[in-house]
Amino acid sequence: MNKSDKKQKNRLFETMKIIGPGVIVAAVVIGPGSVTTASSMGAGHGYTGLWLIVLACIFSYFYQEAAIRITMYKEHSVFEAIRLNLSPAISKGLFFLVFVVMLIAQASNFIGAGMAMNYFVPQLSITAWAGILIVLAVTIVLLNKENILDSFTKILVFLMVSAFVITAVVSQPNAAELVREGFSFKIPGGKWMLALGLFSTTMVPDTPLAASVLNKERYFLADTQEAKLPRDKKLYRAKLDLAFGLVITGLITASVLICSAAVLHPQGLSVNSAADMAMQLTPLLGRYAGILFSLGLWAAAFSSGAYRIRLMGDYFNFAWGHEKEQPIKFDRIIYIVTGLVPLILAVVFGGAPIALVVFSQAILGILLPIITLILWVLVNKKEYLGEATNNIFQNIMFAILFVITLFLAVRTFINIMF
Repeated sequence: MNKSDKKQKNRLFETMKIIGPGVIVAAVVIGPGSVTTASSMGAGHGYTGLWLIVLACIFSYFYQEAAIRITMYKEHSVFEAIRLNLSPAISKGLFFLVFVVMLIAQASNFIGAGMAMNYFVPQLSITAWAGILIVLAVTIVLLNKENILDSFTKILVFLMVSAFVITAVVSQPNAAELVREGFSFKIPGGKWMLALGLFSTTMVPDTPLAASVLNKERYFLADTQEAKLPRDKKLYRAKLDLAFGLVITGLITASVLICSAAVLHPQGLSVNSAADMAMQLTPLLGRYAGILFSLGLWAAAFSSGAYRIRLMGDYFNFAWGHEKEQPIKFDRIIYIVTGLVPLILAVVFGGAPIALVVFSQAILGILLPIITLILWVLVNKKEYLGEATNNIFQNIMFAILFVITLFLAVRTFINIMF
């Protein structure tokens, strides 16, 4: 190996080492709701929604970057920043709000994973599979082996990318049509709520909370070489990792939409669930396509569900001001409750899982402007962040984001009430 090849290999190795929290957050983002929404959009409106996925990833960068800035400059998670700079009551109140919302979202995740497994083993019901997978996820988290969970989650993300991208390629999309329609910047079918729904599947409300926790653990709590890096280096690596994670998120969501647009849209077929998408692909592209899509759905749902169980204990500790090293007995209780309540919901909604997926997406939409506003206030506190406070461009992006998310939340609330 010559010096040039060796240098290139070392550069690639250094780049790969940066990958971490961003990919894990991508696993949290991509769940049954994302897959269902992208499938439905592609089947109903072709490639028209592709530009919305790109736009959502761009806004999501600014949304999560604000949390990363807080962590790198102050060594605080978002919950700590709220507790120390706003009030402990707001920190605890936000935790309870996120906790309740995520219990509903968790049921959606595991029902989605159950749908995927039911495709392979239909002898077991979706509800039975959801119960088995919840027990498995809680067991993995209770083992308290974070490095194992991290590695397993990254493997599932790789599985997602492989399954969905291969399925999209096999569907043989028309490249010219994809570019022409996908970036026409039109609202698909003039349906603003559907467009906002696709937007909100990427702008998942708890991503800044997760990003701040994971980056704090990686760069400040772990006994590694990364923890010894200067702040500027940490910030650079964290932002690059965030960008990589969002590319993965966009690639997966776009692949699902492209596959649905290329195969189902010309046939006039509709999609009501991610599992429905797998069933529709089987007669058109062969059983292997249904298998690949179901594998991707399972990886998306299970990785999102398992890691959210793990994060909920961290959210609690930081919201209440407990140190990570302290053996907090509530951790295990929270892990078990985060598994038990979704199991009950899975049983209740087992006969109508799509209703739960749709409802969980609606609830997540309501939470989004609340966290956006709190983050916006924090990153404009000069006495707290100093030179790291928002510049004019960042404030413009946050203003646009807040208006979009508030509109989404109000429309969602009206839909739920009436």
